Amino acid sequence: MYRIFVLLIGMCCIASQAFAETKIGFVNIPAVIAKCEAGKRAMNELKSQFQGMKDKLDAKKKELDSMKEELQKQAMMLSQDAKLDKETQFKRKVRDFQDMGQTYQAQLQQAEQKLSKPIMEKLVQVIQAYGKKNGYTAILDKQGSGVAYVDPAADLTEAIIAEMNKAMP
Repeated sequence: MYRIFVLLIGMCCIASQAFAETKIGFVNIPAVIAKCEAGKRAMNELKSQFQGMKDKLDAKKKELDSMKEELQKQAMMLSQDAKLDKETQFKRKVRDFQDMGQTYQAQLQQAEQKLSKPIMEKLVQVIQAYGKKNGYTAILDKQGSGVAYVDPAADLTEAIIAEMNKAMP
């Protein structure tokens, strides 16, 4: 019995020593991309590139709102055929607006992926270098890890932002 107890204590000591050498950090990757200089530049470029399309969508939405308001005001005065015709026109314009919005969304996603690809590649390199330099066993994405709590001392987001700004000024 005594030998088993000593053996268990010895195994616990060895296991605790192995766990003591394990160093895990967490990074909020979306926050790094949003706050680092390269990410800010990419976001500004996207905004300026798609501002014209956004303005078109806003104007089309305004047009649809006024058309709907006009249709509601005239509903009692119009004949059944005229009312049906106006409703058909309105529905067609709504479909056109939705198609335009979907096209805009697809173009925006494609441009975002194109701009974020080099940033993500560099971010992976920066995280790997930071992990090796500082002796981390693993650095996990805080958003996708499924972890409910992370000690703030293990959150490396600000340090990685600083490293990204050095790597991609």
